[in-house]
Amino acid sequence: MLRAVTFDFWGTLYGNAFAREERLALLEQALGRAGVARSRDQLEAAYEQTWRIFDHLWLVEHRPLGVPLWLETMLDLLEARLPEEARMELVRALEEVLLALDLPRPVDGAPEVLHRLARRYRLGLISDVGLTPGRVLREILRRDGLLPLFQALTFSDELGHTKPHAGMFLSTLERLGVGPSEAAHVGDLPETDLKGARAVGMRAILFLGISRRVDGRTLADAVVERYEELDEVLERLSGEDIVPEAGATSKEMP
Repeated sequence: MLRAVTFDFWGTLYGNAFAREERLALLEQALGRAGVARSRDQLEAAYEQTWRIFDHLWLVEHRPLGVPLWLETMLDLLEARLPEEARMELVRALEEVLLALDLPRPVDGAPEVLHRLARRYRLGLISDVGLTPGRVLREILRRDGLLPLFQALTFSDELGHTKPHAGMFLSTLERLGVGPSEAAHVGDLPETDLKGARAVGMRAILFLGISRRVDGRTLADAVVERYEELDEVLERLSGEDIVPEAGATSKEMP
């Protein structure tokens, strides 16, 4: 029987929100004030290269990301330096861009369904973060009245791992007070959400409403396109015996 449900944040609970231009503008202004201005073309080139590096860190090395590392990488590529006080101010501004923009917004139907599910299941959040840290994502959840619904919140920048690392899932389940066979995880990315959940013995539900990653169907115990489908899916999975994935392990995924 299922007693807990965990959710991914980006592309599952919330739609993706990008602030590329706003972050580049903040960096451009800070460099100008420090007397080390760089051209827009230089900033754009460094931005693209930094995200190629970050994709490798996230998907291959499973290392946590964040603005401090992003800014350090950008400055190295631009061969520029900022005074410590200016750098610290810039880090905070870059992290809080989405709060200033009043973004992102919950996926259609998510708030209503979460309030309903919270009466029947223990709810958790398991999220990798990029340039918006866990402390800011908490504020976004609080803004939308969703924070009190979750008994456990796990963010990669705070735990020190990214999905599919087993620790992201097992530490959440421990705080929820349930075992893997008693929980299901809802996420949109096969290579992080589904593989990580199944490797520790959880059921994996693929959400297609945002990312449309239909290639993940073979890894999923169930697939939903709208939040309104979750109640029925969870009831069905709750009555099924879980079948361990071949080669499943509770250790870090390769």
